[in-house]
Amino acid sequence: MVAVQFDDGADAIAAAPDLASRSKSLSVWQYGATRGVDRLCRTFATFGIKTSWFLTAETADRRGDHVRAIASAGHEIASASLSFDRYDTLTSAHSLDNLRRSREMLSILAERETSGFHLPQGNWPVGFDQLLLEAGYRWSASLNGDDIPYTHPSGLVEIPVHVELEDRPYFQFNFTPAFPKGQSRIPDYEGVLHNWIAEFDAYRRFGLCYVIQLRPEWSGTPGRISLVEDLLRHILGFEDVWVATGAEIAERQRAFGPAIQDGHPIRVFEAYRRERRADG
Repeated sequence: MVAVQFDDGADAIAAAPDLASRSKSLSVWQYGATRGVDRLCRTFATFGIKTSWFLTAETADRRGDHVRAIASAGHEIASASLSFDRYDTLTSAHSLDNLRRSREMLSILAERETSGFHLPQGNWPVGFDQLLLEAGYRWSASLNGDDIPYTHPSGLVEIPVHVELEDRPYFQFNFTPAFPKGQSRIPDYEGVLHNWIAEFDAYRRFGLCYVIQLRPEWSGTPGRISLVEDLLRHILGFEDVWVATGAEIAERQRAFGPAIQDGHPIRVFEAYRRERRADG
């Protein structure tokens, strides 16, 4: 699965609210909408693949033309909430309202049903999978506790994601003051590509679900788009690899995926959180 996180700076402002008034710094993140989105879409069209794009409803409303262009090219539009929300600080009622509103707004803009969700920040609350289902979602790409899709006890499908398969840890940096603090400078491009290909080869060897997460502001530059092209060229060089959207992967998991076992990380996590809540 190729996932694109199109945050348009909302992720940066959530981490450092003062960026909203620092136009020069914020423009680093807004570059994605200016150039990166179109560059990624042209690359995906060249390779003939469909991808999954995650946006908040507020970003989608602000960038409606982008959303319609992405959807009309056949890509999937999925939710990253209403406004880069932190659900571990919200009540269940507030969470459910946000989830419903964001799905409805995105479905209207994309002119097709939005079924997927990505937790934008914070921790995964106990029972959050049930709230997602109640709001009309069918799958999530938020948690990290596996490398194959699995089904929550509630029936929500989870497509695990991992930080080593993101572009942001390699390429996100800024100047004066440094953001994020202590972030290293840009790495060697060939080293990044080597890491992503090494992970893909291992995932393919063991029959796992590889999810690369790209952002228009980081991977949509003139130089870095070549990394995406080289990675896709490598992936598509194998006949036994299926490149699919999140919705397609979720449907396959519902049809063929085994039930999770008692020792699975999601069951351990849920038991731990229930115990903490019981202890006050």
